[in-house]
Amino acid sequence: MAKSMKNIKDYRLNLSLIGLIIRQFREFWYYYLGALLTLVATHWIQSNLPFYAKDLADMVEKGSESIESWPFVLMALGIIVFRTSSRLLFFYPARIQQKLLRVELLERLENTSPYRFEKRSSGQLFQILNGDIEQIRALIGFALLQIGNIIISLAILLPKLAAFESRLLIALLPMLGSSLIFTLFVVKSRRWFRLVQDRAGEVNNFLIESFVGKRTIKNYHAEKSFINLFSQTSWHELQATFRSGVNISIAMPLIPLGVGLSLIWGGWIIWELQLGASSLVLFSGFVFLFLEPLAFFSWIGAVFSSSSTAWDRIAELIADLDKPSPLEATTDSKVDFWGKRIDIPYLENQWNVLVGATGCGKTHVLKQLAQRFKNQGRSISYVAQEPYLYNDSLERNIFLGQEITESKRKRALELLKLFALDFLESNVELLLKLEVGENGKRLSGGQAKRLCLVRTLMSPSEVLLWDDPFSSVDLIHEKQILSALRNAPELKNKTLILTSHRLSTVRQSDFVLALEKHNGVIESGQVNSLVAANSKSWTYEYFEKQMV
Repeated sequence: MAKSMKNIKDYRLNLSLIGLIIRQFREFWYYYLGALLTLVATHWIQSNLPFYAKDLADMVEKGSESIESWPFVLMALGIIVFRTSSRLLFFYPARIQQKLLRVELLERLENTSPYRFEKRSSGQLFQILNGDIEQIRALIGFALLQIGNIIISLAILLPKLAAFESRLLIALLPMLGSSLIFTLFVVKSRRWFRLVQDRAGEVNNFLIESFVGKRTIKNYHAEKSFINLFSQTSWHELQATFRSGVNISIAMPLIPLGVGLSLIWGGWIIWELQLGASSLVLFSGFVFLFLEPLAFFSWIGAVFSSSSTAWDRIAELIADLDKPSPLEATTDSKVDFWGKRIDIPYLENQWNVLVGATGCGKTHVLKQLAQRFKNQGRSISYVAQEPYLYNDSLERNIFLGQEITESKRKRALELLKLFALDFLESNVELLLKLEVGENGKRLSGGQAKRLCLVRTLMSPSEVLLWDDPFSSVDLIHEKQILSALRNAPELKNKTLILTSHRLSTVRQSDFVLALEKHNGVIESGQVNSLVAANSKSWTYEYFEKQMV
């Protein structure tokens, strides 16, 4: 069942834009049927307004003292009810689709190797998830409503105007022509709409980086140049936005120009046929009723253009997510290491530690091992040097959707105490409900990392990968943690692979693998034999130099 649901979701994202619209109609046909019926009722009521206005003008011209206003009140109420209903019936399914697309895309990103979309910045991903999908919602909700609006209004209004005086139909041509020309101008701006969306993604990325960057001293040193670069990028986005609106601005006066020409032409026809001043009131009413669908017809071009570029961006991301990265396509057990393919030996259900000088490539190796395990279908839990925390409670960040039992909660509290995180609140309940903020901004870097270690210990994953997990912990506290974890039930029959620069961490491990830049694996073996004082191993000498 889960697999079939996943296929349905994949299918939605792999559709063309037209295919997506067709599917939307098929899935929510009852909403759209109701919306069309309310549109028919709305335009039928509105089509009678010009005739009531003409009759009112005739009565005023004749000096009638008895004028009934209740028909206008009833028509106003009818228009309010049916017009509002038609909007709700179009907009609600569009909102549902917006939510479904975001959830499906997030699921794809979550279940896909990050190597497939690593070339896209966080800002661009945010722009696709937020701005581009919002643009699709505007198409489904607004544009489709107005297409139905146009078709139904023309089907009702044209016959009524023709029944009154068919020769007045030709007077509507200037309005139609101006709307078509406006649409052509808008369509020509399509490439600029795409550029605006790309630039917006770059600006979003700067905003995200500035928020995260405040946690590092590096950003303070480079703040001036950072702001200058952000200013340049924002200026480029503003330029693209301005350029995308130039054609629209030039063509905008065509709409009122077309309305004016239609009124003049219609007035001349009415004068020539001697239909009377009240007929001009009637024709003006029809011009007003035609103005809304024709004006929206012009904007539909803008919405379709921007939505098609948004869907192109989404489709490009989906194509990348569907294409295996070179690392995933690799079938052997080796990893890339400074232009070589090397083996990384490790022991199953044991503690394995990678050691080597800073910058030798330990993190790169660890990431590749994580991908290899995923390729094998094994469940992993990876703690990076700068792990991510969700803007949620401490408890939810630990369990990540797992069913939380009382025994699990009790064990999580024990681990929080072990990792010196229990002091964050005065009591247990407040501690578990503590909101950590976006990416854990209410915690220090060391606290955030220790919280992620608790999370990985509480996960059901069979392989744990930790990148320099105790770098922010003093040696005494590290010893307490390691001693407790050696007997922890969470690590029983699990494979642990970690990186470290500390001899204290290595001594608590079972198997050590020494890496050297460009040379690969220098040595590997049981920790007890390689760190012994008389071993004269590369590992022993590496740590002995740290003691100097």
